[in-house]
Amino acid sequence: MIQDQAIARQVSDRLLQVNGALDEAIVFVQDNCSAIEIQAFKRAMGEIMYKVFEEALIPIYKKHPILVPEGLRVSGITD
Repeated sequence: MIQDQAIARQVSDRLLQVNGALDEAIVFVQDNCSAIEIQAFKRAMGEIMYKVFEEALIPIYKKHPILVPEGLRVSGITD
């Protein structure tokens, strides 16, 4: 994955912001949509969040464990 720790930090920060924006979108949908729409949207956002975490953040954190945000549990890295 990304070798340079400074670049990896910036990428991690950006991807965590993406996940935060997706969380905000879920709250918005929960406040404004039907139960069926909410369920479908949450499922889709969960898949995206999983992909971001498993395919981008985990490889970064394996290479640079120091970048794991405080309080975030990452199996095989923080335990």
